[in-house]
Amino acid sequence: MQLRSEKKTSQLRYFFKPESVAVVGVSRNPGKFGHIIFENFLKSKYKGHVYAVNPKADMILGKKCYPSVKEIPSSIDLAVIVVPAVEVEAVLHDCIRKRVKAAVIVSAGFSEIGHTDMEKKITEVTRNKMRVIGPNVIGIFDSHTHVDTIFNPTHRQERPPEGKISFISQSGAFGAAIMDWSASEGIGLSKFISIGNRADVDEVDLLEYLARDKRTGAIAIYLEGAKNGRLLFETLKRITKRKPVVLLKAGRTKEGSSAVSSHTGSMAGESDIYTGMLKQSGTIEAKSIEELFEFSKALAYQPLPKSNRIAVITNGGGFGVLCADALIENGLKLAKLSDSTIKVVRKHVPDYIIVSNPMDLTGDAGCSRYEIALNAVMNDPSVDAVIVVLLLQISALQSDIVDLLVNFKTKKPILVCSTGGEYTNLHKKMLEKRGIPTYSSPERAAKAMLALVEYSQVIKKKILSQA
Repeated sequence: MQLRSEKKTSQLRYFFKPESVAVVGVSRNPGKFGHIIFENFLKSKYKGHVYAVNPKADMILGKKCYPSVKEIPSSIDLAVIVVPAVEVEAVLHDCIRKRVKAAVIVSAGFSEIGHTDMEKKITEVTRNKMRVIGPNVIGIFDSHTHVDTIFNPTHRQERPPEGKISFISQSGAFGAAIMDWSASEGIGLSKFISIGNRADVDEVDLLEYLARDKRTGAIAIYLEGAKNGRLLFETLKRITKRKPVVLLKAGRTKEGSSAVSSHTGSMAGESDIYTGMLKQSGTIEAKSIEELFEFSKALAYQPLPKSNRIAVITNGGGFGVLCADALIENGLKLAKLSDSTIKVVRKHVPDYIIVSNPMDLTGDAGCSRYEIALNAVMNDPSVDAVIVVLLLQISALQSDIVDLLVNFKTKKPILVCSTGGEYTNLHKKMLEKRGIPTYSSPERAAKAMLALVEYSQVIKKKILSQA
C-alpha cells in the first residue's frame, strides 16, 4: 500500500505557516464570506501579508484590491478561494501560474450536490502543483500563527485560545460550533481543519502532518466516512505509536449512516467495523462530542500512567464513592495505599479524616491538606494516577488550590473532578488554561482516565514489539 510521501505532507505547512495570503473573492458586502475572512485576517495577530482579490473593486476595508492573483506583485503562499463554484477552476489556474503553494477552497457546489465532474477537475488541475483543502469547507485555524480562514465573524463564533489539541472535522458547521464551545470552556486548540469534500488533502494527509507537528499534543477527529479506509487504518496504526488520536465516528446507526451519505456523499461504513479498526490501530474511540474533547485534553496535557491503579482525593465523601464506582465500572482499579502512605498522611491530618482510598479530606480541607495528601499518594509506588475532587462551594477551599495542582511536580497524571456553577466554572477554566484537565462529573473523569490507561497500553505494546 502506497503511503503519503514526507515531502508531499510537509507541503501542508503552507496552510498553517504562510508568509502571505490572498483572499480571492473579497466582497464589498460585510455579510459575505469573502469580506468576513479578509476582515478577520486584518483584525487578527497574523504577521504575514494579506491581499484582497476582486476585479470589480479598487479598495475594500482600506486595502488595495487586485483583479486576480496573478496581478499581486509579491509571492503568495496561501490562497483562500471564496468565489462561485463555476469560477474556481479558473482561479486555480491563476494560482498555479503564480506558483501559489496551497489553497483553501471555501466555495460549495461540488460533489455534495452531485457535481462530481467539477470536483474531479480541481484534483486534476492541482495534482503535483499545489495542495488544496476543500472544496466546501468552513476553513482552517491556527491559534499559534493566527491563520484564520473561518468565514464566521469573531463576535458570532469565538476563537479558542492556544492549546495542544489539533482538531480535524469532516463537517464544517460541526467544527465551527465545537470551536465556539471549546473557546467558552477554555479548552485550547492548536489547529482546526475543516476537510470538506477532500478533493486533495484528506484526513490521512493531516494525520501525517500533525504527527510531526511539535505544537500538537493530541489529535481529535470527527469523521463521517473515510476516503480510504485501509489507508486510514495503516496510518493510524503508525501514528498512534507516536501521538494519541481520538476519533468520533458519525453515522453509527443505520439512520445516521443514511444521513451521512446525504450530507457529504461519503459512505459511512459499519459501526462495528470502525470500532474494531480503531481498537486494532491504537486509536481511542469517542462516542460523543464531550468524550472527543475530554479524552483529547487528558492525552494532550497529562503524562501516561504505568497501569490502572487510581487514587481518589476528595473533600466530599459522596463524590469519593461515585468516583470509586465510576472507576470500577470502567475497568479501572482503586489503588491499595501502602502502610507508609497511610502513616504519613495520618501524622499530618485530624483524627476524623478517613485515610484510605478514596481519601475523604472532609469539608474543612484547605489547600494545605490537599498538598499533604497529594505528596503522600503520588509518592506511593502502588498508585498510577490520581483523580482530585474539588467541591469549590465549600469556603475552606480557596483559589490557591489551582496553583498547587498546576505546580505539583509529578510524572503521574492528575485529573480534576469539579461540579458546580459559575464560581466552579471560573476555577475550571483557570485549571484548563494551565494544563490540568477538569471534568464536571466522576463518570467523565473516570472515562478520561480510562483513555489515558488505554493509550498507555498502546505505547507499551509498541515498546515490547521493538524489544
